[in-house]
Amino acid sequence: MKNVQVTELNISMVPVDWLFTRYQKLEKSRKSTSSPAVQHELMIIKEHLKKTDKSSVHHREDEVEQIEMNIPVAIRQQYVSIVEYRLKQYYQSNKRKHWLNAELQKVKPQEPKFTAEMELSGVSGHSGLPHSSTEHAVMNMFDRIERIQDEIWEVEDQLYPMEKALRSLDPDQLMLIEAKYFCREEELDEYLMNKFNWYRAKYYQVKKTALILLAQSLRII
Repeated sequence: MKNVQVTELNISMVPVDWLFTRYQKLEKSRKSTSSPAVQHELMIIKEHLKKTDKSSVHHREDEVEQIEMNIPVAIRQQYVSIVEYRLKQYYQSNKRKHWLNAELQKVKPQEPKFTAEMELSGVSGHSGLPHSSTEHAVMNMFDRIERIQDEIWEVEDQLYPMEKALRSLDPDQLMLIEAKYFCREEELDEYLMNKFNWYRAKYYQVKKTALILLAQSLRII
């Protein structure tokens, strides 16, 4: 199907995802040729995608554009970098939370083993004070569990604002944000365009809308 030329007659039968791929391919070939047929096919696909997108996202795009227009110029130049920094912080904090939860599982005792250790600990019936190395080890273990749990709660408090903000995104926006920012090294825009089979205009519109909605939810703008 990918070798079939798109026309006004068959475009309604072509899946939208494939149209994005076809559009990108034609855009690349246009750099090496000025064929009228290529130009015409590009125009057909572009107009069809505009109509398709308009029915589902036109209202939200208008809303986002209005938000951006109301952002003071000084903040408009900064909010993107601030949101991107907060996203990277969220990614690192989330990794920390997963590590802490794994450590907590390692440290937590199994019930039978813990009972046996307490029986052998030699706690004084009168004072209740520990007087064996085993009980010192048990107490240190509980101190460590408490410290880890406290840090987990602290990290969760730090994660909550961004988790709430991410819930304001639609599936495409969330997919883009996760792919670009929730990784060790930030992915290039060109790579993600090809990965999602999105044409350039769609990719940057989704990205801009996502960052504005996050900035608004996080009260950066």
